[in-house]
Amino acid sequence: MTAILPKAGSRFRVISTRLLSRFGMTEESFLLLPAVLIGIIVATGAVAFHELIVLIRTWLYGTPHMTYLYGSGVWLLIAWPALGGLCVGIFARFFGSGGHGVPEVIESVIKTQGFIRPVVAIQKIITASITIGTGGSAGAEGPIVQVGAAIASGVGQIFRIARHHMPILVGCGTAAGISSIFNSPIGGVLFTLEVILQDFSIRAFAPLMIASVVANVTTRAIFQGIMGEPYNAIFAMPADVTGSFGAGGMLTWAQLPNFALLGIACGIIASSLTKLMLKMEQDISRSRTPKLLRPAIGGAAVGVLGVLFVMIFGWWLMGVPKPFAFANYPMPAFFGDGYGVVQQLLSPAYYLANDGHALLGMLAVLCIVKVIATCLTLASGGSGGVIAPSLFLGATTGAALGVLLQKLHLFSGVYPAVYALIGMGAVLGAVVHAPLAAILILLELTSDYHIILPAMVATILAVGTARFIFPESVYSMHLRSRGIRTGSSRDLGLLRRISVEQIGMEPASVVDRETPMTRVLEMMGGEIRDAAVVDKDGAYGGMLCRQDIEAAVLQPHSLPLLVAGELARAGIPLLCSADDLDRALEVFAHANVGTLAVSLPEAPDRVVGVLSHQFLMKRYHELLEASR
Repeated sequence: MTAILPKAGSRFRVISTRLLSRFGMTEESFLLLPAVLIGIIVATGAVAFHELIVLIRTWLYGTPHMTYLYGSGVWLLIAWPALGGLCVGIFARFFGSGGHGVPEVIESVIKTQGFIRPVVAIQKIITASITIGTGGSAGAEGPIVQVGAAIASGVGQIFRIARHHMPILVGCGTAAGISSIFNSPIGGVLFTLEVILQDFSIRAFAPLMIASVVANVTTRAIFQGIMGEPYNAIFAMPADVTGSFGAGGMLTWAQLPNFALLGIACGIIASSLTKLMLKMEQDISRSRTPKLLRPAIGGAAVGVLGVLFVMIFGWWLMGVPKPFAFANYPMPAFFGDGYGVVQQLLSPAYYLANDGHALLGMLAVLCIVKVIATCLTLASGGSGGVIAPSLFLGATTGAALGVLLQKLHLFSGVYPAVYALIGMGAVLGAVVHAPLAAILILLELTSDYHIILPAMVATILAVGTARFIFPESVYSMHLRSRGIRTGSSRDLGLLRRISVEQIGMEPASVVDRETPMTRVLEMMGGEIRDAAVVDKDGAYGGMLCRQDIEAAVLQPHSLPLLVAGELARAGIPLLCSADDLDRALEVFAHANVGTLAVSLPEAPDRVVGVLSHQFLMKRYHELLEASR
């Protein structure tokens, strides 16, 4: 069965590519077809993932347990996250798939060009559902990015997509996942281009947008048509939240310092999360505690924080079973993804009903506790992402600042719900270093252009503050700890600004295609190296590669019968001295050789030098360091 699918998929790809070529379309146009399939499958997986989380959460924290959980059975708030952590530890011990999700996808794109085992999707859904559903402080967005990437990689393997096209398909899966969760097809595409692929080329944009839109439409169809639910996204905005944006979200000179202050505060919170995550992971990895038990211990610690929070702000200060109403969010506020709490903080009505000094203190404490709980959950081995915690931290930071400014009575038109929303985008952009995606996700969530200006101010300042305090994002931090250095838009810009001629070439070893191989070896003087092959008129005809020559030398009886043209690889393209380094690296990757011949623009078939991959990378890193 496993052999039948790739064979049929490969045949379909070949037939479709030939058909598309008749209409003047390139081979890359075929990617639009699997992009549609990926969008449908990922959206279905995202909804199933979401429903599994809800099922576990309802089973453990549902209405029948309300009185007992926040009364004599408060100890269960420690037991459930600990039990969930133990289950994840056991599952990860035998099957793997812990961690955030996004760094693993970026690593696969860098190291294997997007080849991921499709079974990872199932493993990730199980472990992340258990972590989040039992109360671990994490989000579903990071896992759904990995789930989408694994599904997309599986689809690519079925169709036997060329290796250099696989990263685009993986990007289709990640864009579809974000689009399904946030009802944000453009934000999903921007997140993928900015974080996963780090490539804004047109060739990647079309398939990503197709997959993202199809996933969004499929999610709506499942929720509204099949499940009969009124909302059309896994994370839905409160109905009354957009009403205050017309006044509170419009950026004026009077409001500009407030949103600038919000951006700086969000940058400090975001960098605190990243730095504490790194420290906890290092400390836990050095501990002698068995890996199988670490998620359980982390879950128990989160549970202890949850009990203290409920007792202090619910029982003692507010005189209620829990600070946020059980009907709005059955867990303690910072357990799970916290979206029920975030939706309350985005509602203007919440601040009218809770106008007390305890609210400001609770929001400030929530910022601190959420950072600690998220680090405990993920650093100990829990499975989940940091996007939902980032949104939670942004909402609480923004709400706290909004309430504070409102109580100071120094400014008019301060709406805490607006500050909470802008804070969400600011912290998200600062944590993942993706300001464009964060701003676009906010815009698509609210469908209100008034938020763009304050969101831009706060998000850019938050990212700048976070980079100043700690230069790594939460994703690049994990990759660097594994010895993987990610690129950036600046790196790509440098590659495209510098030409082959600017970094220089090496002298070319040129031989006539009719030259006997024994004579070629004599000319090389005992040092076997790559050489360019030309015809009798001096036109380029291919490359003699060192490994091919070495293989021929091992057959001394046939070597005298060979000429250079018979051993040369005719399909290796000739670089032009005007080509940029991005083009040169692409040719190296496709040709899979160590040296390429170079020509001049005015003589495109004449060899004037050679460029080795080793020399290119050496010069590139020298230029990159000089530009820092």
